[in-house]
Amino acid sequence: MTLLWIAIALVFAIIEVLTVGLFAGFVSLGAIGAAVAAFLGDSYVSQAVTFAVVAILGIVVVRPPLLAYLQRRSGPHVLSGATAMIGQTALVVDPIGGPHERGHVRIAGEDWPALTRDGRPVGAGESVRVVDIRRATLVVELMPVA
Repeated sequence: MTLLWIAIALVFAIIEVLTVGLFAGFVSLGAIGAAVAAFLGDSYVSQAVTFAVVAILGIVVVRPPLLAYLQRRSGPHVLSGATAMIGQTALVVDPIGGPHERGHVRIAGEDWPALTRDGRPVGAGESVRVVDIRRATLVVELMPVA
C-alpha cells in the first residue's frame, strides 16, 4: 500500500507542476503522509484519515497565506514596449519645430516622432528625456545642461 500512496503523491506532484495552483501539491503531501502511515503499519482507515487531514489542512490553512505571500513578493511591474522608454534619454535627429511640429528622436536604435512637453522647439543633436507617450508620439523635455 505504501507504493500506491507514493504513486498517488507523484501523480499529484506532476499535476501541481503543470497547473501551479498550489492545490494538487497539498494532495500530494497528504498522499506522502498516508504512505508514511502505511509504512508504519497503520490500518487503511488510518491511512485515509491521515491523507484527508494533511491535504485538507494544507489547502485550508497553508494555501491562502502562501498565495498572499507569493503575490506580495511578485516584484515591481516590469514595463515593456513603448512604455519602457519613459524616463530614458533620446537624441533629437530631426528638429522639433514647436507645439504642433513633430520632429524625431532616436532611442534604442529606433527613430520615433516626438513633441516637447512645453511646445518649445528643439534642434537636432540635443539630448532630451522622454516624459510621456501620446499614441505613437513621444513627449520629451530638454535635458538640463550640466
